[in-house]
Parts: sequence; structure tokens; C-alpha cells
Amino acid sequence: MSLNNTKEKRAHRRLDIHLPLSFQIKGSGRSNNYRTTTINVSTGGTYFETTADDITVADKLSLELELPTGDGRFPPQGIIVTEGEVVRCITIEDEPNKEGLSFPRLGVATRFQKGLNLQF
Repeated sequence: MSLNNTKEKRAHRRLDIHLPLSFQIKGSGRSNNYRTTTINVSTGGTYFETTADDITVADKLSLELELPTGDGRFPPQGIIVTEGEVVRCITIEDEPNKEGLSFPRLGVATRFQKGLNLQF
């Protein structure tokens, strides 16, 4: 099968954009705020990696993506606030470092459940 015949199955085009991301797991009684960086973003969702180990498929997340200013300095130019549902979680194991420690993390794919609300 030729690569040219391979069809993209995603409904939204992904962009490799690394934005600061804050998220909370909703409705679980857990009040932890997590921070990470997106790996990619589309109008339909985002993918990120985290060391949080209590995320599962179907979890609802409150998400805040920071939009940098033109020069990339803080404070951000704006924040996109939305909600998402976890549609996929994969465990990522790093190679052990020279001390023999590895730091597993989760790769999390979310689908936005609400429109993207830009706040300045």
C-alpha cells in the first residue's frame, strides 16, 4: 500500500504547538491542578504528556491553554479555557537515566467538549 493512498482518519488537522497547559480532573473529588505543555493541538482537542498517574479514559478535564505574547514572555497574551474528555491514555516509559531511574508518564489525548473560550 502506498503512503499516498493512506487517508487521515482525524476530523481536525493537528498542529505541533507547545503551549503551557493547566488542567484539573473534574467530578472526582480531586482538586489537584496539573501543569504541562501540549504536544499538539487541533480545533477538536489536544495531546499532552503528564506525570499525573490518576487519569483514565472518559475522565472530564478543565483545561487552560496559555497563548504567549509575540515575544514569548509572561504574562500570556490570553488563555483558552475549555473542557475536554480523555479519549486515549498511553503509558510512556523512558529509558533509565545513569542512576537507573526512569520517569513513566502518560500520553493523554483529549477531545474538546465545549467551544474554545479566549480570555484576555
